[in-house]
Amino acid sequence: MIDKTIIANYGDPNLGKSESILMAYEKLKKVETNKSGFDPHYNDGDICDVLEINGVKVGICSQGDPRSCQKGWMDILVNQEKCTIILAACRHYGATETLIKSYQQQGYRIFWTSNARLYEHNTDPRVTPKGIRTRFNEQWATEITNLIESWCYA
Repeated sequence: MIDKTIIANYGDPNLGKSESILMAYEKLKKVETNKSGFDPHYNDGDICDVLEINGVKVGICSQGDPRSCQKGWMDILVNQEKCTIILAACRHYGATETLIKSYQQQGYRIFWTSNARLYEHNTDPRVTPKGIRTRFNEQWATEITNLIESWCYA
């Protein structure tokens, strides 16, 4: 049986954390074996959803900004849906990181990861060579999907 796990895609703002999680979500939906019955929550392009893969509940929380839906959505995934695996976005500091760490008290182990981090210095919004960030994030999403799927069949 898999240990309760949160995979936190963390980092500075505007680097594609949510975008990468949404890519992984689309890949995970293709390997979903049962419908969980959860009605997805949406907010400003982000999603909170529960997928079931081989009897394992996998939660997705692409919202990871301060003063956002993150806390409410994570509480749903942890306390109501009791997801075994959660893929979540968060910053590398502050309230969003503190929230993710707080779930250790409920028995979750945490894996910290970062999607592509290639951008021009002192740009906001971040400037990246055309197309490279998307390709890097696609690779990240593929690897995270493979990892989660392997845990669901362990």
